[in-house]
Amino acid sequence: MTKLSPKRLSGMMMGMWFLASAYGQYAAGLLGAGMSSPDENASLPSKLEGYTHGYYQLAIYALIAGLVLILISPLVKKLMQEVK
Repeated sequence: MTKLSPKRLSGMMMGMWFLASAYGQYAAGLLGAGMSSPDENASLPSKLEGYTHGYYQLAIYALIAGLVLILISPLVKKLMQEVK
């Protein structure tokens, strides 16, 4: 982050990096809470079905995000201009 950002904004960019990480953790908590069954007396197969469906959706979203990142990687490398 500090290599790609302007020198005067490197502190703000690091803060934005940590803020994005915090939002990602919050979204992961919401996803986990959404997959769990609110009914404490639900049977184990119905709970398993809920988790299976939730992880299936997560896998689909991860595959789509991965494909998008692979497609835009040449553009990102071009924008980085030899920064390693």
